Amino acid sequence: MRKLYILGMMLGVCAMFSACNDEWKDELYKQTISFKAPVGDNGLSEIYVRYQPDGTGTFQLPVIVSGSQTNDRNIDVKIRVDEDTLQTLNEARFPVGRQDLWYVPLAEQHYSFDSNICHIPAGESIQLYPINFNFDGLELDDKYVLPLTIEEDPSYMSNKYKGRYKALLRINLFNDYSGTYNTTLMNIYIQGTSSDPAKVDTRVARVVDENTIFFYAGSTWVEDEHRSRYKVFAEFEEGTKDEEGTIKGKVRLYGDDHEPDINIQPLGECTYEKRVVQHETIKYMERHLTTLQLSYKYTDVTSNPAYPMTYEVRGSMTMERQINPLIPDEDQAIQW
Repeated sequence: MRKLYILGMMLGVCAMFSACNDEWKDELYKQTISFKAPVGDNGLSEIYVRYQPDGTGTFQLPVIVSGSQTNDRNIDVKIRVDEDTLQTLNEARFPVGRQDLWYVPLAEQHYSFDSNICHIPAGESIQLYPINFNFDGLELDDKYVLPLTIEEDPSYMSNKYKGRYKALLRINLFNDYSGTYNTTLMNIYIQGTSSDPAKVDTRVARVVDENTIFFYAGSTWVEDEHRSRYKVFAEFEEGTKDEEGTIKGKVRLYGDDHEPDINIQPLGECTYEKRVVQHETIKYMERHLTTLQLSYKYTDVTSNPAYPMTYEVRGSMTMERQINPLIPDEDQAIQW
C-alpha cells in the first residue's frame, strides 16, 4: 500500500510538471503586437524627419509581431492617437506651473494616416506603418509629440511589457544645418566691453525651412519662460565649393520682426563652411562638419525690465554629423 501511495505521488508530480512545461510552451509561442519605438531618457521615442520645401514629411513606424514562431496568419492592427499618455508624462516630468515646457501633442491638421489599420500579412513579422506629416504653420518653439497606441482587439494580443504597445513619437525636423552646435568658442560680452565673456557649451539649432535655422541668442536659457522672444534666425545662402570639396558661403542673420525691442542685428559679415572628412577610426563613417562664424548683438529686456542690457556675441559654432553612406535611408544613416 505504501508503495502504491508513493507511486501515486510521483505520477501526480510528473503530471504537475508536465502541465507547467505546457504552460511555458504557451508563453514561448505566444505572439504579441508592439511598436518598434525605443524609449530614450526623456520617456519618448525620437524620430527624425527631413524638412521638405513643401512642408511635408513621412515617417515609417515599424509594427512588430513578436514570438518564437513564424506569423502564420493575416493580422489587422488597429492604431489610434492617445493623448492621455502624453498628459501623464508631462505632469510627471515638469514642475507645476511650467506648462510652457510641456511636450505638445501634434495637432490633427499636421498629420494623417493612409488608414488606421496596419495590415501584417501571414509570413511577415514586421510591417512599416506610414505616417504623413504637414509641418506648415507649426509654432517653432514647441516640442511636438505624436502619441500612438495599439487598440485592444480580440484578433490579436498587444505587448504590454514596458508599454511597447504605445509610441510617443518626439518629432525632430532636420535640414542640412540643424542640430546641436558646440558653442564654447562663442564669446558673449556686455556691449562696450572686451573682457570676461560669458559662454555656453552648446546651442540647439532647429528648422525654420529648407535653408534656415534658429537658435536662442547669447546665453538665453532653453527653459527661460521668455525664450521665444530671443530667436536668432540664420539663413544659409548658396555657397561655392573649392578644390577640396569644402563649401563656403554667407549667412544672413536676423531676429523676429515682432520683437523690435530685442534688436537682434549682425555686426559685420557672417559666414559658414561645410566639409566632409573620413572618420579617423571607423572606415565606413563620414564626419560632416558645419562651422558658422558669427557676430551679432541683442538686447535682454526681460531679465531686468527696468534696465535692459545689450550684449555682443562673437565667435564660431560647429555642428558635426556622423553619417554611414552605406545606409540608403538618410534618417537612419545619420548617427543621432
